[in-house]
Amino acid sequence: MTYRIAVDVGGTFTDLALLGPDGVELDHKTGSTPDEPADGVVAGLRGLAEKAGLPLAGLLARTGVIVHGTTITTNALVTATGARTGLLATEGLRDVLLARQGSRAEQFDSRSAPPPPLVPRHLIETVRERVDRTGEVTAPLDEEGVRRVARRFRDAGVEAVAVAFAFSYLNDAHERRAAGILAAELPGVFLSVSSRVAPEVRLYERTSTTVLNAYVGPVLRDHLDRLARRLADLGHTGRVLIVQSNGGVVDLDRAAERAVNTLLSGPAGAPAAVARIVAELGVPEAMTIDMGGTSFEVSLSSGGATGITTRAEPAGHPVSVPMLDIATIGAGGGSVGWTTPGGLLRVGPASAGADPGPACYGRGGRDATVTDADLLLGHLAGGFGDGLEPSAALAGRAIGDLGRRLGSGTIETAAGVRRAVDAEMADSLRLAIARHGLDPRRLALVAAGGAGPVHAVELARDLGIPLVVVPAGASVLCARGMLRADLVRYHVHTLLGRGRDPRATGTDPDEVAAAFAGLEDGAKADLALDDAASPSSFRFTRLADVRYVGQVHEVTVPLRPGAFVDAAALDQVTADFHLAHERLYGFAQPEAPVELVNVRLEARALTGLPSSTDVPTAAPVLAEGDKVQRAWFDGGFQEVPVWSPGSLPVDERQEGPALLAGSGTTIVVPPGFAFEVTASGTTLVFAADRERAEVLAGLRGTRLEPVR
Repeated sequence: MTYRIAVDVGGTFTDLALLGPDGVELDHKTGSTPDEPADGVVAGLRGLAEKAGLPLAGLLARTGVIVHGTTITTNALVTATGARTGLLATEGLRDVLLARQGSRAEQFDSRSAPPPPLVPRHLIETVRERVDRTGEVTAPLDEEGVRRVARRFRDAGVEAVAVAFAFSYLNDAHERRAAGILAAELPGVFLSVSSRVAPEVRLYERTSTTVLNAYVGPVLRDHLDRLARRLADLGHTGRVLIVQSNGGVVDLDRAAERAVNTLLSGPAGAPAAVARIVAELGVPEAMTIDMGGTSFEVSLSSGGATGITTRAEPAGHPVSVPMLDIATIGAGGGSVGWTTPGGLLRVGPASAGADPGPACYGRGGRDATVTDADLLLGHLAGGFGDGLEPSAALAGRAIGDLGRRLGSGTIETAAGVRRAVDAEMADSLRLAIARHGLDPRRLALVAAGGAGPVHAVELARDLGIPLVVVPAGASVLCARGMLRADLVRYHVHTLLGRGRDPRATGTDPDEVAAAFAGLEDGAKADLALDDAASPSSFRFTRLADVRYVGQVHEVTVPLRPGAFVDAAALDQVTADFHLAHERLYGFAQPEAPVELVNVRLEARALTGLPSSTDVPTAAPVLAEGDKVQRAWFDGGFQEVPVWSPGSLPVDERQEGPALLAGSGTTIVVPPGFAFEVTASGTTLVFAADRERAEVLAGLRGTRLEPVR
């Protein structure tokens, strides 16, 4: 029996969770170290070992698996500190990446500009080769031309090369040969090949994904190499797994090769934990917010599953690999308050980060942040990690400086900072709800992160969401979810083209069945390469990308579990597509012809670990005893009780206002709300004029018809 540790490195804090041989969970929170993330990981492991009553070397020697979620690739993309990258494309298609299909993010803003390209035009090279839309070679690869390109890349000091040829998803022979030549000519240079990274239709998106993989690949590879060496030096001989953007995990080598799959590595841990929590409550649809020190992530789940998208655009760069559908904005506890030239208050997206952090941390920060405002308003009663004791005097100084620029008092300014950040987060939630065609009255709001429970109830009130769910260990929820993350692979096969008449819209069931069979065979072989994956744990989910003929984008529709792929199964896929299209866009066209563009397979090897609700959780370290604290509600301060959730009777209703001081966070319950703590430690907050059973029954009821 061994330990299993999860480490989630964020922009401000590094969160850790430990699952012991006896089934007991422990968690720890420490400050992140942006200059060298591995330092923060090691510091967190020391703190975790101390809580477990073991020396660090002893804990690591008994740890079989460390699961690591990281923001290293996201940071490299956002801060433009990725590798110097070159691109090799098909002759005549040099500007595919730069042209961006001629579109812009803000269609009605003539001044909107795309982000700077990850590869400047002088580092984009072409070579003569051609594969047509049926996969047939019409022009052989100019191998000597590839060698000339390699020499130019070498002279330019390129650290990574992306290879993206036209129609390579139908025939990858030219890409494979070009990659072989580049590997021989440019030893040590990171190679990213589109037919391996994103083997599907759409040249621009495939090229963008492949370039992004090359851009962040060396950064992630170097980080993982350093981390693996540090852990080995400290006595760890087990496995290190990396969380992917799809919520699953992979080994170090595969993670480095497919670095683009880790862009949401950190936030991707929460949905796995949320799925089990909402299943316990019987809530069919939930929205999860994860508000940490730097960012605010939003995701939606239905039936316990968070949606997967292949149309994400991190930092404005399209990515076509499957990722959890998580939206991110720059709103966290460290978000900085500032004034416009016209004297208006704004908050974020700039953050105080981990160094120096909010002013109240006493580490030299001078900017007024959301955490400083929350502290002055009396909304913080829980711990901060590492034994940090925030200073109200330092927070007051920073907020006061901001208030003088606004011409308002300190507390008035703090309340304004809170309202401003809440408004920005509420707008993000409204957009996510509308984009998914959901009714907020049928949602539960799950709050995670250190700052999420502080703001969740006010957000729910603003949006009309009837229930707030705060899991035990909410401040480290991503790390807790990572503890039980499965091995996950996604495989795709494009049906569009492949020699058929482009005017034909029908789909041959035998062709679809053969495509799925090929994907499943490949997935089994892929998962079998992992010694820890047992064939009995393999689970497969089949999906199809469907659209009306003439549309540009598709809707991904799951096939019914266990169904044979025949004409009846495809008819069911079509019917499900019409329903999904109406839910998402408000209309459907059952009389219009549809086409299947891609088929996809989610391959999963289950960990087999018990869910978090099936194991005892160690009690968090809290302030001694319950107390009373002044907190700002409804325009003034009130004396409100401060409770430890662990000290409250299970399933017994309590009235707000109240503060629940948890480990690393505070649940703020305003006046007009009630709350209960379940047997698993989850806190439920709802309107005081309703009963818990009534609220849950409403969430489990029939969904309201769309407003037309």
